[in-house]
Amino acid sequence: MTTEVVHEATVPAPARRLFDLVADVVAAPRYFATHLYAEIVRTESPELDLVARWVIDNGSARGWRLWRTRDVEALVIDFQHEIPKPPLTRMFGRWSFESLPEGGTRIRVAHSFDLAPGTDPAAAGKVRQQLDGNVPGQLANIGELAERIELLRRNTVTSTRSVRVDAPVAALANRTAGSVADDTRWTRLQLPDSSLVFKQHAGHDPYLHSSTGMFRFTEEGDGTTVRLTRTDTIAVPATADEIGTARKQLDAEVRERLADCARLGATTG
Repeated sequence: MTTEVVHEATVPAPARRLFDLVADVVAAPRYFATHLYAEIVRTESPELDLVARWVIDNGSARGWRLWRTRDVEALVIDFQHEIPKPPLTRMFGRWSFESLPEGGTRIRVAHSFDLAPGTDPAAAGKVRQQLDGNVPGQLANIGELAERIELLRRNTVTSTRSVRVDAPVAALANRTAGSVADDTRWTRLQLPDSSLVFKQHAGHDPYLHSSTGMFRFTEEGDGTTVRLTRTDTIAVPATADEIGTARKQLDAEVRERLADCARLGATTG
């Protein structure tokens, strides 16, 4: 038996802006507090792709993969989890964005799910309770972000640098993961290819909206090239000079972190 759970919210923002905000899963960690990392695993067509995404859940990373179909004309996003978490056998749903005659947009999020045969019926109530606890907050967050997304995009600065280290990939990746704090302020995620994602989820400086980063490790000969990308998004209006200063500070932090990697490599056998 299929169970459906629907949540709606009316947001004073254009439907296309809201659609684009939800559809851009790769950029989402810069703007959504609980989003840690997302990547497009496979693209079947301009409308259909397989997405892997991770969120921050009580300070830890939780992830899943889903198939996603985007209809830009109808402003609809359909999704289905690739491998639902037991006792679910299927989890699918739809985001829709309806422009209202009086202005604003009605966002509707419908989740539908099936349970494995023989599952205690109370399990459906637990899934519903989880959705009721999460989705309304997501909708409120989307509405709040839509009002200032252009400011946040303008205030986003990124620094990418690399260094070559005389150490094997696996050992260096593990040592680097150990050096990245994973506590009440930061969450980290080590991907299957040894890349390391991290995000500050609490204790930001007042002017920061988000701070994210990613190490990539590429084996080259008998050493490893470490590429670090850091992104900060400033939460408050900033002048061009202030954004330039933030970029220089971020560059300095990236250089310092890569120097730490080089030192780790010197002690990695």
